Amino acid sequence: MALPLSNVQVSREKLVCAICLEVFKNPATIPCGHNFCLECIHRFWDQQFSVGAYSCPQCRENFIPRPTLHRNIIVCDIVEDFLKSVTKAGISQPLAGPGDITCDFCSGSKLRAARSCLVCLASYCEEHLTPHRESPAFQDHPLTEPVRDIKERKCKMHRKHLELFCRNDKTFICCVCMTSEHRKHEVVTLEEEVQSRKKELYLMDLEMEKQLQGTLLEIGTLQENIDSITRTAQRVELEITNKFSAMTEAIDEALKVVIGLIGREQQAALNQGISIRTQLEQKCTEIREKKLQLEILANKSDNLKFVQESLCFSSSSLVSEVPKLKSDLHFKLARASEAATDLSVQVKECLRQAMKRKLKSAETRGNEKAARSSDVSPHTSLLPQEPKIRKEFLQFLSPLDGTAAPPSNVSQVCSSRRHCRCHEADF
Repeated sequence: MALPLSNVQVSREKLVCAICLEVFKNPATIPCGHNFCLECIHRFWDQQFSVGAYSCPQCRENFIPRPTLHRNIIVCDIVEDFLKSVTKAGISQPLAGPGDITCDFCSGSKLRAARSCLVCLASYCEEHLTPHRESPAFQDHPLTEPVRDIKERKCKMHRKHLELFCRNDKTFICCVCMTSEHRKHEVVTLEEEVQSRKKELYLMDLEMEKQLQGTLLEIGTLQENIDSITRTAQRVELEITNKFSAMTEAIDEALKVVIGLIGREQQAALNQGISIRTQLEQKCTEIREKKLQLEILANKSDNLKFVQESLCFSSSSLVSEVPKLKSDLHFKLARASEAATDLSVQVKECLRQAMKRKLKSAETRGNEKAARSSDVSPHTSLLPQEPKIRKEFLQFLSPLDGTAAPPSNVSQVCSSRRHCRCHEADF
């Protein structure tokens, strides 16, 4: 029983390739059921060659290995019927504009080319492309996007297709060229050259990926070293600041003790002077009293009384002697100032020499360990040892007690690393 005829209309959107967004040309169905232009899906999968997995551009389903595809005859017939219906409906084909590739078979107004044939080396609009779509004679003619220089793909000498490649001269040749000037050269087909170059590109891509990962690893290591340098510099800076602050505090404390000693020496000398002055003033008062008694005695008219009182007066007229001010404070202060100056110069020189030695030693050790680690040991100290301030000031300020002179050797100024605490008892 024959089925009744029906006019089924198919919209253009259902016959559009999702890759080129044009009506199917030689449509093929992939395993997931979606349809694409045979050339479009082959080109899409060629780009995935380096990955080794082939996917559907629409549903992203993966296929391993690469499926073998053929033209879907039913979909091809549907596309042909659609194009015929469009032609019968009088839908005009687009005219070629500036910069467009024109159809080689249009007479009069040139239409825009829809495809180019790599065998015919010509470009066709949709109307003149019908034989390539319908006739079995053109079944093996691969169609591609319109190519502007399609006619240049013929050998200028032999007018044959440039379907071979000479690896010696790095040029495209025809079959006649291979039998003449390229007879002894390494000649392969374009397909073989494409596969060879794709393999080279794949290996090159693997090598570049390896280099990329290595470079990223180097960047990560470098960033870690940079961060380590920053942390180490901050830690050492804090350590140095604390060490110098400790030395400064020790010096300030020693300065207070020394200033206190000078003040007490000064006060003792002043107290001695005040005491002597009081005694001298008392002596002046006594002398004035004795002088008044002498004047009264000299005015007496009774000779007996005069002689008698003068004898008593002469035996008690002497005034007690007042001790002299004996103070070497000026000498002591001068020696203390000189001692402080000498100590300051020697401490600064010792500090400079110690810093120079330490930094040079640290630089040498850093160069030896640079290959193993860029970090600095948390126990590393670039500072010189703290000076023995109490001992040195005790030696230098000994003139205050009237003992030995300032020492001539202060090589041990920086021999102590402990935090100094100065007390008066130390002096």
